Amino acid sequence: MLYIIPTPIWNREDITLRALRLFKELEIFICEDTRTFKKLLSMYEIEYSNKEFYSLTSFTDKGKLNFYLNLLKSKDVWLVSEAGTPWLSDPGKSLIQLCNENNIIYTVLPWANALVPSVVSASFDTSSFIFLGFLPQKKGRQTALKKAIQSDVPSFFYESVHRFEKLLFELRDLWFNGKIFVAREISKMYEQIFNWNLDEIIDLVKSKKLPIKWEFVIGLY
Repeated sequence: MLYIIPTPIWNREDITLRALRLFKELEIFICEDTRTFKKLLSMYEIEYSNKEFYSLTSFTDKGKLNFYLNLLKSKDVWLVSEAGTPWLSDPGKSLIQLCNENNIIYTVLPWANALVPSVVSASFDTSSFIFLGFLPQKKGRQTALKKAIQSDVPSFFYESVHRFEKLLFELRDLWFNGKIFVAREISKMYEQIFNWNLDEIIDLVKSKKLPIKWEFVIGLY
C-alpha cells in the first residue's frame, strides 16, 4: 500500500497526528531528498536508523519504475515531499498512476499545501477555479498566460522567485486589467497576501514592500 502524506510547508506545527503516527510505524520512505526528510524526522524526535529511504526526482528510468512497482506490491510505503502535499506539481504523480495501472491500493492524507490557503484567501469568488501548476518557463508560457487571463473562472498557479517579476510585466504586455492575488511564504513567519490590481502589485515590488523571495502563488480573475 502507498501512503501519500503531506509535510509542513514551514511551520512544524502544521502536521497531523495521523502523519506523526505513520512516521513512526512505516519503515520505507520515498522522498525528494533523503537528507531533508531525515532532518524532518529528527525535528519530531523520531528514530529512523531502522528505516529505508529512497530518492525520487523523476520517472524516466524504467528500471527504477520496476523497482518501485515490486516494492509497492509487497510493502507499505510512504511517499513524501520536502514540503507540502505530494504531488500537485511534482514527478511523484507518476507513482500514483503506477498504482492505478497495477491495482495497488493508495491513500492520500489531507493537510498542508500552499494552494488551498491561497484560494481561500483570494478576495474574488473561488467557488470554481482552475489550477495550472507551474507555468512553462519558455515554450507554451504565453499560451498558458492567455488561457489564465481569458478563463471564466479564477486561475491559480505557482511561480518561481526567478520568474515572478518577469510574470508581472508579461501580464502588463497582455493588457491584463483584472484582479490579481499574490501570496508568498504561506504559513511562514513573513507570510504576505495581496489582493490588488496589477499596477499596485508592480508598485509594491518597486518599493520593496513585496520582496521577491521564495515561491509565489498567483491568482488571476
